[in-house]
Amino acid sequence: MKARESYKGHVIEAMSFELQDNAGFASQLFIEKHDGEGVTVTQFYVPQVFTSNESALQATVLAGRHKVDVGYVAQ
Repeated sequence: MKARESYKGHVIEAMSFELQDNAGFASQLFIEKHDGEGVTVTQFYVPQVFTSNESALQATVLAGRHKVDVGYVAQ
């Protein structure tokens, strides 16, 4: 599953997927920064395992908002 949202001039993309043997769900976080020079995409590691796709996406989007709020460094 995937969720995308605009947030303070960035686009947060959260993707979740089921782990093998029904061990839970993992997620990935991408933050796109759009400016006059184009788009920079930065990927972040999400170390948690979640009980559902929905909880994985929700927590990952919140983590993305937090990264934007604290001023992450785009790479």
